[in-house]
Amino acid sequence: MRRRASALVALVFAFATLPLAGGEAAANFVVGNGYSASYSGESAFTAQPAATTGQFSAIFFNDGSQLWRPGQVGLLVCLADKTTCNVPSPNAAYTSNWYSTTVYATTTTLVPPGSNGFFIYNFRVPDNTLPGVRATFNGDVGLIGIGGVLRPQGYFQANTTPLPTSALTISPPSASLPVGGTIQFTASSPSTWTVLGGCGAITTVGLFAATATNSASQPCTVVATSAGLSASAAVTVFGSPASLGCSASATRTVADGISTVTVSAALKDANGNTVANATAPQVLFTNVTPTLGSVSASGPVTPTAGVATTTLTTTTTPGDIQVSAAANGLVGCSQIVTSALPGFSTHTAATFLTNPIAADGTSISILRVDLLDSGGNRATSDNLTVLTATRSSASSSLCTVNSLGSWTANAFQGRVDFTVQSTTTPGACQMIVTTNNSSIAGTAATLTTQLTGAPSKLGVSSSTSPKPVGSSGTLTLTVDVQDANGLRVTSSSALVTMQFDPTSCTGAPGGNVFAPSGQSILANQGRATFTLRSDGAYPGCVVTFNSSNLTGTNTAVRFDPGPPDHLTCSIAPSAIISDGISVATATVRVRDALGNTVTAGGPWSITLTRAAGGSTTMLTSNPQFTVAGVANYTLRSTTTVGVDSYNASVTAATQPTLPNPTTAQACSVAVQTSVP
Repeated sequence: MRRRASALVALVFAFATLPLAGGEAAANFVVGNGYSASYSGESAFTAQPAATTGQFSAIFFNDGSQLWRPGQVGLLVCLADKTTCNVPSPNAAYTSNWYSTTVYATTTTLVPPGSNGFFIYNFRVPDNTLPGVRATFNGDVGLIGIGGVLRPQGYFQANTTPLPTSALTISPPSASLPVGGTIQFTASSPSTWTVLGGCGAITTVGLFAATATNSASQPCTVVATSAGLSASAAVTVFGSPASLGCSASATRTVADGISTVTVSAALKDANGNTVANATAPQVLFTNVTPTLGSVSASGPVTPTAGVATTTLTTTTTPGDIQVSAAANGLVGCSQIVTSALPGFSTHTAATFLTNPIAADGTSISILRVDLLDSGGNRATSDNLTVLTATRSSASSSLCTVNSLGSWTANAFQGRVDFTVQSTTTPGACQMIVTTNNSSIAGTAATLTTQLTGAPSKLGVSSSTSPKPVGSSGTLTLTVDVQDANGLRVTSSSALVTMQFDPTSCTGAPGGNVFAPSGQSILANQGRATFTLRSDGAYPGCVVTFNSSNLTGTNTAVRFDPGPPDHLTCSIAPSAIISDGISVATATVRVRDALGNTVTAGGPWSITLTRAAGGSTTMLTSNPQFTVAGVANYTLRSTTTVGVDSYNASVTAATQPTLPNPTTAQACSVAVQTSVP
């Protein structure tokens, strides 16, 4: 028995001294024969969060008589039993450039007897690893090729993903999407995901897919859970439009002939959810009580994000103003806004129309003061109250009002505008407003004046993009004259010129983007405001602004197609050879009333039928659903010469329908013996 054992040890030693490339082999035996190791130390345990990297180091003392060589002696992977080694790691997902699948690391230098050997390896915590998860890395030093350990020591190190240090949050905090739509949710800490309410499903990484509509009485929620913490996001899944829902920015207003209220009509599905991606059908507003008010847009108005709006302006006659809304195929709605005569002035409110301004001694801002009744409405019948605007004593070096320290003016329709001018000293200019009537409370407002440099560049400060095509889609771009630090130079009246990129702003069927306000505007207090309109749809029209001696700028605006109106059909090429092989493509497009392809909404089920001829064979099956408003069909020639015409239509009994399906144009293809 001893001789057999000695022979085995000799064989093991012979293998151990050969150059070794690594690999899984038998484990759980001690090499012996001069090979020995004892634990000396290790780096601290770590707390790396998900998707980050860390490093471990282990130190073992060579207390044997054999030299340790790189690539021969390594830190083997062991299982939790600490005896089964040289095996794939249970933490294989953490691998980061390990020596092999069964070995963490090898020594980087020769380790003679009586010296320490260092084994250093990296790891990466997998994405979405939950907080509080502990990964333990067990190992022992051994011979890499045969997997024998030098002396079992039970080494291990661990990484524990940290617990959240703040409340768990989820983004977006709420969502609205159609059936079949998807949205990606994220949490501030790796989480598990669930859906409550049955409106959809969610993946382990937070990708939500909407499967069924819900309603306010059937709430649906996405929940993220992490280390005992949770966060939720309300989800609305909507269907096709079924009705309109009316609302107003205010249900009470003043019968003064100038007050306005925004009336909205939202496209709702059968469960009362707003159809947030709807641009059709158009909405017609009707003012039922014309003696009490007027609406700016009676219609038809194209919805934006499922909502159409109009502006209601009061008359001087009080009463309940009623505005109704209707749309083709939908249940309509109405909204009542109560208009009352303004009351007596009880207090004031003040604001600066431009704030901040440059501390350059020339820039001005308008201090607008309104007299308000007890309900907060502007007292437009007040033409008697006298108002005084006075700069505070601390502001004496910062500003003037109408070129003085104080100014008095009579109210007109409950309002006074004061002109406040900066000095060359920056700061916070406070204006105090008082009245000549002790029963009417005064107020105060503060204007910031700041040092600015010379005009250096242009910058787009605001944009109302996107807008729908047509007259209801007026888009506004605000361009500021700025100094080198991006501050608005309110003393500038530079001429700002706008140019449209011919590639991205022209060529659409509906027409080109144009500027009703003109393409050259003098800046007012360092600001130029441009209006844009288009009957053509453009996903990214690039607009460039320039001014003499200033660095220009540009921005992209979007004009979306109007609601679907009709179909068009075209075939290319228009002539093919009668060889039974040549093909042409028939393209059917859903277009708005202005001829733009409607890329959103639908999909529409399209049927293409041959109206005349017999020289082609349609290879594409009917019906086809549109993708981005387009359906394509492949037509192949026969050996018969002739002209085939086709008609496109919305498949019967499918939704959504089109207002003018009969305007679909027929398309034709010629099959000839030769093609020029």
